[in-house]
Amino acid sequence: MKVASLLKLFVPALFALTLAPLSTAQANLAGDWNGTLDAGGNIVHVAWRLTIAPDGAPTSTLDNIDEGVYGIKVKSTTIKGSDVALSVDDTVQANGQDLHLLGSFAGKVSADSKEVTGTWTQVEPQQGELEVRFVHAAQTAAPAAAPPTASSSPQASVLGDWSGTLQAGPAQLRLILHIKTNADGTLTGTLDSIDQGANGIPISTVSFKDGKLELNVAAVNGTYEGTVDKDDIKGTWTQGQALELNFKRGAPQAAAASKPAAPIDIDGTWTGKLSTPGGSLTINLKVANMDSGLTAQIQSPDQSPNWAPATSISREGNQLSVTFNAFGATYKGKIAADHSSIGGQFTQMGNDLPLVLKKI
Repeated sequence: MKVASLLKLFVPALFALTLAPLSTAQANLAGDWNGTLDAGGNIVHVAWRLTIAPDGAPTSTLDNIDEGVYGIKVKSTTIKGSDVALSVDDTVQANGQDLHLLGSFAGKVSADSKEVTGTWTQVEPQQGELEVRFVHAAQTAAPAAAPPTASSSPQASVLGDWSGTLQAGPAQLRLILHIKTNADGTLTGTLDSIDQGANGIPISTVSFKDGKLELNVAAVNGTYEGTVDKDDIKGTWTQGQALELNFKRGAPQAAAASKPAAPIDIDGTWTGKLSTPGGSLTINLKVANMDSGLTAQIQSPDQSPNWAPATSISREGNQLSVTFNAFGATYKGKIAADHSSIGGQFTQMGNDLPLVLKKI
């Protein structure tokens, strides 16, 4: 599975990936921040973990390192220019008891984007206003204790790469799940959606306890719950609807890289307008002749800047056929005698729509 934007075309998207590039300022802030909170002369070590989704939306969590409270959910994260605002309303485990934590942070990012300073206002438990200073983890070592080793941690059974396939009707998505540990021993991860050309989709939170794995992928508004059994994870992906999704340990072997071959008459980029029930969409098809044969990629720039690879492409004379398993779609067309256009039909989820492509 920016998580990047999936090409949803005219059917409901299985994911919601990058629709806009990240701002440079926000991209520079993403990552782990080590901080100190001054509670009346008592210094508490804290951490702020910031993720910027492919569409530019920030999400984050907080850790109270000295008290061993990790993954405090930040209800809202707002970054506007140099202003940072966090809102927390979460129930956490502290000293073996449930504790309702309610508070907010308002701060400023330094000109070099290496420091954030501001005020934490804690309402519950009542604490008042406290000065906080965060420094990007790349600039300083974290004060946390050394994380457990992979061999000794119960988390070891879920670490590594996992491969799975999500089936949604005729649409089929090959996914790779990557799980690793942060410096403090907490889990983190990313997701690759091979058939959609979307790699490194950030996983907002990763939880593993008593053999149960839970993922929250805010970048695509999706969640996953599964049970880990040695080299298998069996579970459910939920994104608008619940779908079975199972993983096996290990990433698929990468195919040998193809090399460009001599161009042929349909090499290049083709564009056309697809009239759908939801409106008109620009469709771009990029065809290239490689030493391994013809390849193709599709893009809907009205929905996303991303290009997604075709599952297969074949040509017999002037007939062209392209399939996209990721979207349950096919395109079949007739190449004009002067090779300036391709007239055909785009089929997705049982819907047949005319699509004429012209060479750019």
